[in-house]
Amino acid sequence: MTGLPSTIAVVDDDADHLQIARLVLRQLAPGATVMTFGSRRDLLGALAEVERGALVFIDRRLGAEDSFDVLSDLGQRRPDLALVMVSSALSPLDRARAVQLGAHDACEKPASIAGWRALLGRVVEDADETQRAA
Repeated sequence: MTGLPSTIAVVDDDADHLQIARLVLRQLAPGATVMTFGSRRDLLGALAEVERGALVFIDRRLGAEDSFDVLSDLGQRRPDLALVMVSSALSPLDRARAVQLGAHDACEKPASIAGWRALLGRVVEDADETQRAA
């Protein structure tokens, strides 16, 4: 992944967070398509439309559902996706488990434009370093 991917998807059951993420990501990545999904079902229903190599932010909790199963499922169905788990509260064990299940990263949900900018920069930089090492 050199630079930002052409598609960024956000999966979050909180409609307000989805709207904020959509607005911020469109500002930070004006050339990217930003897709939002309110549930695992919504994402899986549109998975064929998500471009190869897309960056996908998945909230730690989707309603009553734990997103670790979503990570595992997506990792098996679409290993080309760069998955990042985000949460307002994420323990070191949660982060380790997310990465073990195939997430590129797991971190606290950004609370500002600067936070989203830093997260996007870190994800892209980490992905570029991984590609150079391969």
